[in-house]
Amino acid sequence: MTSVVGATVDAPVEDRSAARAVKLTLRASLIVQVLNMVSGIELARGLGVSGRGELAAAMLWPSVIGVIATLGLEESMIYHVARARTALGRLIGSGLALCAAQSLAFTALTLALVPIALHKHPSQTIVSGLIYSTFVSMNMVAVTLNAVLNGLHRYGWYNVVRLSIGFGVVASQTVLLATGAFSVRWIVIAIAACYVANAVFVWALVRRVGAGRIRADRATVREIFGYGIRSHAGTTSSFLNQRLDQLVISAFLTARQLGLYVVAVTLTLLPPLLGGSVAAAALPNMAALDTHEEQILLARRLVSFTLIASAILALPFIVLAPLFVKLFFGHAFVAGANITRITSVASITLATNRVLEAVLRGVGRPLAAGLAEIVALGTTVIGLATLLPALGLVGAA
Repeated sequence: MTSVVGATVDAPVEDRSAARAVKLTLRASLIVQVLNMVSGIELARGLGVSGRGELAAAMLWPSVIGVIATLGLEESMIYHVARARTALGRLIGSGLALCAAQSLAFTALTLALVPIALHKHPSQTIVSGLIYSTFVSMNMVAVTLNAVLNGLHRYGWYNVVRLSIGFGVVASQTVLLATGAFSVRWIVIAIAACYVANAVFVWALVRRVGAGRIRADRATVREIFGYGIRSHAGTTSSFLNQRLDQLVISAFLTARQLGLYVVAVTLTLLPPLLGGSVAAAALPNMAALDTHEEQILLARRLVSFTLIASAILALPFIVLAPLFVKLFFGHAFVAGANITRITSVASITLATNRVLEAVLRGVGRPLAAGLAEIVALGTTVIGLATLLPALGLVGAA
């Protein structure tokens, strides 16, 4: 028997593929977390509590709508590309056709919603949010095309794309700091430009896989959309469970409170990144397996590894939250240490849930993956309505 992260030479092909995917994606996720920390430190120390809150408000709504806008397209492309043996060009073309239609609709929604959601914020914050609406289309193109690389088991390229956006954001922020142009408006413009460059980069990689003529097919569009929309119930519910607290805070509380909350949550991202890494490996490898017994064995290994590893990663932040917050972000943010503790505990479950849902999608049951998340989202809504007024930011956590 082999472990997920250390498959031996005589292990089955599917175990070696999953182990390689987990190794590469986990390494990339660790680097992503380091980049997120560097970016978060620059933003917290460069903008202060209130400025950090205004930046979060400007980027939050386009980011949330952008993720919802995919309508499960990423998972659907991974699933269909992993199972396909021919007609890759038709899958890519059909996916891009869906991408274009969804981008237009949800970008228009973002432009309409941002001024309403941010009506309590200064006009310059609203304008920055409108500028960042470009994220909706650029992110959708990037995740759709990167899903093709993942479905083809091109894990090296897949993770290079993930890393490129992180390096681009940190580099652009560093340049803005060095030139004295570190403001909410210029940061938003720089990050939006990074997503444009990322979309161009992943397109260049996809063109190298030898997909043949890229064309859209109506039947394939329906097939991709059908799987995606069934999968998306879980994806959207999970994402809203992670972001609904910040959305409510941005709409009803002050920029300073949002800044404290966003920075506190930054330290809890490593376990979910681990879960996302394992999930990214689980979906294409589960989809490629032929027997139920093989799927069960691989699923057990992936889920147990995620649960144990995420608990180990979260423990230091649960115990030493005030020290870490002060060390990385400064004394002004220490008031959010208890938020870090609470969300660190939650991050263990979040990481494990991501893998469980990827397993269900990989065995062709995308709708089942969403049922628990829908229930959880309802609980989140009730919890925010009752605990936020009573306990403030700790209640939201």
